Amino acid sequence: MKKKKRNISLLAGLLGLSLLLHGTIQAWEADQPCAVTFENGTLPDLVNANVVIDVYEVGNVVPDPSYDTYSFEVDPAFSALDLSTLDDETYTRAASNAMNIVLENEAIEPVAGIGMDEKLDLTNGLYLAVPHGNDLTDYTKQNMRGETYTIAQSPTKEYHFSPILFSLPTKENINGEISTGNGEWIYDSTITLKVEEEPRKGSLEIVKTLDRFDDNGPATFVFSIEAYEDESRETLVYSNVESIVMNGAGQERVVLENCIPIGATVVVREVYSGASYQIVGTDTRTVTIAPLDQPAASVAFENDSNDTDHHGSSVNNRYTYDERQSPNEPQQDFGGR
Repeated sequence: MKKKKRNISLLAGLLGLSLLLHGTIQAWEADQPCAVTFENGTLPDLVNANVVIDVYEVGNVVPDPSYDTYSFEVDPAFSALDLSTLDDETYTRAASNAMNIVLENEAIEPVAGIGMDEKLDLTNGLYLAVPHGNDLTDYTKQNMRGETYTIAQSPTKEYHFSPILFSLPTKENINGEISTGNGEWIYDSTITLKVEEEPRKGSLEIVKTLDRFDDNGPATFVFSIEAYEDESRETLVYSNVESIVMNGAGQERVVLENCIPIGATVVVREVYSGASYQIVGTDTRTVTIAPLDQPAASVAFENDSNDTDHHGSSVNNRYTYDERQSPNEPQQDFGGR
């Protein structure tokens, strides 16, 4: 059995009627055992996401009596699939439709569930692979186009998977296309998972302690929050401004919930303390955003009256960066007037 490694393309090994080896009739061996292995691409943290790949049998491959190729005969449960023509667009739609059929029909059971880099022995046929987090009860989401995808989560990353429709045996993928006249049949296939990675988000708590209140109106304290991808502080991933308004001595807090990438290095500065209050200790704190199964990252600041009996006000302009570091529309907070 000869094993060749290939990257899955949008055609994903689905062989149409164009696979002709002139002068040869059914060179592929219909009864030869097949196998498939799913591998990670270039995302090292994916090994921490507890990924399992559920494999479903969608149908059979039917040998062509005249040419070295086959067509598909789908199982009745997948009769809604249109496999008459398969190109980049229709393949993606067919794989998505097949997964929706599986998700909507509890009676359809996978033939196996395997981890990454594990080999699964199969007979020749048409199959659907649905990767997801094995530790998640609800592992599906929808994108803005209404398309369903599956997820897995490591402590710091969330992974989005597209379903994979593949057939066995297959032929080598060359520049995104299946070879029509050259190459050997592949019975032992390796498929790279179709996956995207994005950071998971954690929370930040800012705690303010006011030792003495001057009874001259609300006391407003403003903080700048800048989060960087790591300790090098080279890549800004989040920027915002928050305020805490106090009407007496004691302690108040504000929590920024699930908005800063886990593992990010966050620098919090008290940039405004009002006209009649002064900072006790440092005006800057640094903290790392903790995983969701741990207590939220927290920073604390302390202030006291400066005995000047002055009064001030502030305007809080907030700027939030998304994953592409594009600023959203600022929101103004006129607290502390």
